[in-house]
Amino acid sequence: MNNALVKFQQELTNIPPPGGNGCHSKLLGIANLGVIAGLDAQTIHDRLREHIPPGKRRISDTEINDAIKRALNDLRGKTAPIIKKSEPKFNAPRVMEKIITQANLDEVDIWDNSPIRMDWEPKEDTARFLELMFNPDDLLFIGQREDKAILGKHIRTQKEWIEISKSGQTIGPLICINPLSGSPGPTKNGEGMTYRGDNCINSFRHCLIEFDNKTMGEQINFWGSDVISILPVKTLIDSGGKSIHAWIDIQKLTTVNNPDDWDRNIKIRFYDAILKPLGVDAACSNQSRLSRLPGYLRDTGKFQKLLWVSDVGKGVMR
Repeated sequence: MNNALVKFQQELTNIPPPGGNGCHSKLLGIANLGVIAGLDAQTIHDRLREHIPPGKRRISDTEINDAIKRALNDLRGKTAPIIKKSEPKFNAPRVMEKIITQANLDEVDIWDNSPIRMDWEPKEDTARFLELMFNPDDLLFIGQREDKAILGKHIRTQKEWIEISKSGQTIGPLICINPLSGSPGPTKNGEGMTYRGDNCINSFRHCLIEFDNKTMGEQINFWGSDVISILPVKTLIDSGGKSIHAWIDIQKLTTVNNPDDWDRNIKIRFYDAILKPLGVDAACSNQSRLSRLPGYLRDTGKFQKLLWVSDVGKGVMR
């Protein structure tokens, strides 16, 4: 990674709160670093928006874009040509087409190949999944997308959620892919605080892969291929007939200890460089992403269910 990109990532964490001194000039300085590093304007904008802390006022998208435009104008002719996002070294669409058309698989083929044999009813998936994927004291958000993350209600320990599930109560349909800290953090847009945002993650263990432009059959062929032996997949979840959610063990990919590590090693190097060219849903690239919770019966009459589970770290999958 070039020095400008490293500095760009570092300076994102040093943005002063809006409404005080230094915020505007800091945005311009970081935009300059992004331009020098060869990042495109949209990427620079998105990184700035994600890292601007809450303050006395809200920085608008127009202000961010103005800083980027000024950086582009100031540096034009003084630096090497701006490098656009590089094309993948392989033909991603062709590779994807080859993978998804080389076989005619169904869910049973993936289920049969699961290292952990799932010889229980789909309604039992919830408790089994939580036991396999998390530790007893992990704080987990489970609920609807619009639910406020309230401690003791939608945020409980893995042990508590398992007890609730085994009591016969329905929980779900969504779960945050990583354990939470239990402390509030600023929302993505900087307007208020939340308990389940990207700044509230306690342990960075999983990232999510989901396709929004592939049929269910194509996704089954993809995950039934040799890809599953290349990527460190922890589990595959059938969302209820529409898509497959793949949880990836990021600790086998790289080291992530904080949000900046995530941006640098997961969002840029993994999603932007590898997954997006293959057609993976770009919206899945954040650390507090919600995924479908197995064992939940949808109003269509179909269960969100486990398809495949790794046996690595069986019992306590870190």
